[in-house]
Amino acid sequence: MPVQPATRVWLRNKRRLLDAQAGLARRRFRTVRNSFYKALWSEAAEKVGATAERRANGLVQISRGDRATFVDHSDLMLDSQVTLRLMANKAMTFEFMAKADVRTPAFKNFTLATLSKAEKFLASQSGPIVIKPADGTGGGRGVTTGITTEHALQVAARHAAGFNQALMAEEQLTGDNYRILYLDGEFIDAVRRDSPTVTGDGSSSVSALVKAENERRLAMDPITALSPLILDQESRNTLAAEGRNSGYVPKAGEVVRVKLAVNENAAAQNHVVRDQVHPEIIEAGARLAKAFGVRFAGLDVTADDISVPLKEGGVIFNEINVNPGIHHHYLVANDDQKADVAAVLLEKMFETGSGTIQI
Repeated sequence: MPVQPATRVWLRNKRRLLDAQAGLARRRFRTVRNSFYKALWSEAAEKVGATAERRANGLVQISRGDRATFVDHSDLMLDSQVTLRLMANKAMTFEFMAKADVRTPAFKNFTLATLSKAEKFLASQSGPIVIKPADGTGGGRGVTTGITTEHALQVAARHAAGFNQALMAEEQLTGDNYRILYLDGEFIDAVRRDSPTVTGDGSSSVSALVKAENERRLAMDPITALSPLILDQESRNTLAAEGRNSGYVPKAGEVVRVKLAVNENAAAQNHVVRDQVHPEIIEAGARLAKAFGVRFAGLDVTADDISVPLKEGGVIFNEINVNPGIHHHYLVANDDQKADVAAVLLEKMFETGSGTIQI
């Protein structure tokens, strides 16, 4: 049955409301993001003998000799908008990744009009599933995890459809989340990204602890995250799976996972594991990045053990990110082991001239 026009209008209005609510929360972090990346690119430019200057259009011009490149936070002059659009289509990406002899999540494409496909997929899975927009979103927008019932599926599907009518049901993976970074197929860094948590003080609710966490993040002393931790359907499902809700009051020292998705975590939940990744996994990721023609690529991988060969560690390749967030590799718990990703990028661009213009 096709989606009725009235339903489309409702979903469009819902998306606008969701975007507005999330936008208001994230807008408060604009200064944090700008401060972080201003310092990052200024320091990286100095390290490679270049200068950094903010231009009137908001871009940062980084110049060395007669060459210059322009950056906007993590956006670089390396990959095209077409490549970005291709990688944003999760179903198409999975299709191509499966041909590269790597394991990808089980999934099913559907729309609200074909919800029965997702319901059958849920019935076929032994554990929870994830519902997400199939195209055009990032940063966890529209994603709901921990779905075990048809009712929860319907709620999640309507939520995701507020962002894009093309939807995807996907198996919920176990294991740790990793971001593996490549430049022109060369391995740069890897971090384990754990779920965001709050720690109880014996008197505050989860909701109050999240609010306090966001205020700490905004204080920038030091910068630990570039986005807020938002209580949403994803967090409600995660808390409910542990028999909790946002009103739950953890004991002093009790650590509570707020949501499964790692996009809104902070430095304490990010760990450099560059020296732990098995060479087979590094090589598989490099093949994927090269096959898709992505120059600056951040591969999202789930694994039980990242240090063993590809077929032994339960390794699943989830996504290839174009212009991946550089901050994930700087805002880490083991700060002394972080890679200087920005300087590596600049040196490569100025050495080769690729991603630069003549001035």
